[in-house]
Amino acid sequence: MNKFNKNLKFLSSFMQNNFSSSQGVYFKNGGQYDTFRPVYPQRFIEDIRTAPKNFDNYLDIATGTGQVLFQVHDLFKGLSVGAEISESMINVAREKAESLKPRLKSGQEFRFLHGDCQKIDELIKNANIDKKFDLITIGEAFHWFEMEPLLQTIKNELISEKGVLAILSYYIGDTELRSSNKELVKKVSDGYSTFYNTVAPYSKFSQEVLYSGYANVPFTKYFSVQKDTEVEKVPSSLEEIIGHFGTWSMYNTYVEKHSKDEGYQDPLLVLKNTMEDALKEIGESKSEDLKESEKPFYMVIPYQLILASNSI
Repeated sequence: MNKFNKNLKFLSSFMQNNFSSSQGVYFKNGGQYDTFRPVYPQRFIEDIRTAPKNFDNYLDIATGTGQVLFQVHDLFKGLSVGAEISESMINVAREKAESLKPRLKSGQEFRFLHGDCQKIDELIKNANIDKKFDLITIGEAFHWFEMEPLLQTIKNELISEKGVLAILSYYIGDTELRSSNKELVKKVSDGYSTFYNTVAPYSKFSQEVLYSGYANVPFTKYFSVQKDTEVEKVPSSLEEIIGHFGTWSMYNTYVEKHSKDEGYQDPLLVLKNTMEDALKEIGESKSEDLKESEKPFYMVIPYQLILASNSI
């Protein structure tokens, strides 16, 4: 179990440095945010890449560190724009773009806009960008906005005549131990449920919006819409799971509000200890049951892709 102990020592230091004194709802280290966020299904990325009719200009709203942007930008002959409210996130995206500059073709250009993406039309205007966009993407962020007003802005101000809006989303449905030991599997799953139920009330948006796949958003009022879903069990290490949950705004908000309370227990540390105990129990029993010791857990992730085509 020495390997696990080494990893857990890293996690303790990592959590102390990044989560317990977070400022605001945004994870403060853009590079580590980039490391711990799940990867969208590749077939969804391919669907996005083949959806546009034209490939002149592209806009990624709430680009974060550019997770979607840098999988799509190469198709576009002109401008690729990333807009983001978090300065630490957009700085990571800028660094990535800088490294890609030698590979850009003539006419291709990156622009990054720092500000409130609810007012994306104003950000675009203030940057003296007078273009319409053939593709607009929003990855795991649409629920942060006033959704119908943003759709109206995209429809009326930003999207080209035959443009496409692509919205990606996901949530963590469960955390599973990759073992046939039902008692330990339940222990880890219950630990995740406890963690989630503790921090979920501090979400800045209704989690039901994600679970329902934006069911109550009137997309068809503005666009022709196709929806697709996929559930993946993502093999994960303990570091990856704790790192990801540590980027959650609702967790960081919980920590801000309660970390000075008498008897405070960090719910992420409690979950980490639960997962550590499960690994130790298997290790002490010298069981060969644990599958893939490097990634002994699953994150169960339902993903959704919405492709909204402008039908003008």
